[in-house]
Amino acid sequence: MTCDPAPSAPRRRRGRNVVLGALGGVVVLAGAYVALAAWQTGKVPKGTTVAGADIGGLSKSAAQTTVDAAVAGQLDKPVTIAVNSKSLTLTPSKAGLSFDTAHVLDDLTGFTLDPATVLGHFTGGPDRTVPTQVDRPALAAAVQLAGESIHGSPVNGSVTFNDGKVDVVRSKPGTGIDSTAVASTIAKSWPQKHQFTATVDEQPAPLTNAEIDTFVRTFANKAMGGPVTVKAGAKTTKLTPTMISGVLSAKVADGKIGPVVDKKALDALLDEVSADLVTAPVNAKITQVGGKTTVLPAKDGNTLDPAGADAALLKALTAPDRTMSVRTKPEKAQVSAAELKQTQKTDRHELVSTFVSNFPTGPQNAARTQNIKVALARINGTYVAPGEQFSLLKALTPIDGSNGYINAPVLVDGVDVPGMGGGISQVSTTLYNATFFAGLQEDEHTAHGYWIARYPMGREATLWVPTIDNKWTNDSGHGITIQAGIEGHAAVIRLYGTKVFSVTSHTGNPFNIVAPKTRTLHTKHCMTQPPVKGFDVTVTRVVTKAGKVVKNESLTTHYDPADRVICE
Repeated sequence: MTCDPAPSAPRRRRGRNVVLGALGGVVVLAGAYVALAAWQTGKVPKGTTVAGADIGGLSKSAAQTTVDAAVAGQLDKPVTIAVNSKSLTLTPSKAGLSFDTAHVLDDLTGFTLDPATVLGHFTGGPDRTVPTQVDRPALAAAVQLAGESIHGSPVNGSVTFNDGKVDVVRSKPGTGIDSTAVASTIAKSWPQKHQFTATVDEQPAPLTNAEIDTFVRTFANKAMGGPVTVKAGAKTTKLTPTMISGVLSAKVADGKIGPVVDKKALDALLDEVSADLVTAPVNAKITQVGGKTTVLPAKDGNTLDPAGADAALLKALTAPDRTMSVRTKPEKAQVSAAELKQTQKTDRHELVSTFVSNFPTGPQNAARTQNIKVALARINGTYVAPGEQFSLLKALTPIDGSNGYINAPVLVDGVDVPGMGGGISQVSTTLYNATFFAGLQEDEHTAHGYWIARYPMGREATLWVPTIDNKWTNDSGHGITIQAGIEGHAAVIRLYGTKVFSVTSHTGNPFNIVAPKTRTLHTKHCMTQPPVKGFDVTVTRVVTKAGKVVKNESLTTHYDPADRVICE
């Protein structure tokens, strides 16, 4: 029996080796291709130019540096604008012009196995320009600024409020180039073009006169058309157009004009008239009745809350009823009866200072005397705590008939005229001298316009609602109680507390003397007036405490001459 021979094992191994060898060759070739692709695509294709610079074969970072350098010169190369016989110059880098170099290289590098892209790195890259970036508002502003040297810019008009009246200034056109149009032309052609032309034309102001007329008709004239009533609960007062004009203005923006209220000024204005709108708190007081000391209880009050008042005023200025409402908030008295009784136990109650000022009597001065009595009564028994500032104006207001004040002569522009509360300056002067010789800190006072002989030269203080006050601070370190009243034909104020200061004072001779004139008036309420010379005078005050000087002050007061007034 015969048998076929079995296939030999070595022949099968040779076939497998051939296959494996072929596969290995493919892998080697693929790896080589990947390596080649990685090497080539990591660089910019050969022959590539950007903005005229050859960046072929460079890495992306090196190419970026080269491109940035290539366009840098363009950013500093002047752009000129010919206007008639003149030339304007812009520097691109300062006029909103730039290049987008950050993205121009984005598709020139980066790993890929795409054969076409890999082959492209050998056969050559593109020629490119760098895209421009234009900040059009900045470019237009730069053109406008450059053009100001050859033309008159248009001027916006204005609307102002002065002394209760509306003042209007019309807008005026200018002559010059259309900066927006020129900027658009530059944006389209730069950097291929660096020289441009423009023509001079009339340029209107952003704020048109029609816009001004509309604002005046619909708001401004109405705003100054009369007083505004201010309500706080059941109480009211009025703001005159003159008052309102001090807090109101008109703002121009983007070719429009609109009203603006100065909130701080309005807050101050409302504070000035607040006496008519609120009930001021009353501190506890000490009074003497039949030789017995009694503490009168404090009374809480309220104060204005100005939040939202600016918007309320704007609305009221054009409203049919011209009325605005303001809120109030509670305000507690600063000194309670309990606190005052406690200070009476801990502080000495000795006389610190006294001042007496005589006033004229007779029927012709009866009204003035009435006001002096009312004012003295309002401050009598007032306790001023250590460190507290006292405001006489705050203590006496509101100065109106409801508080017992009546019309009497007051000084206005150097002439005596009837006025509510005339005579209270006698109280102010008396209090000023009492605190002056008590050594206390004088914060604010104003002398009369001319010297009144019954008052000491350079040591007197007038009052005027709401602008002229008499303020002082109790810096004695102890409580001060004011005792005020009329004794005979004199206003007398005594300050009680703990005497810690000693005071010496000197009044110099008048100087810079000016002779008065004679004036003849034909007014309905004319009051005759004797002449008084004008002059300057200096008063000094030295205050010591335990033998050490703590205040060394000198104040020069100027008095105008008081003209002789003849009434006809």
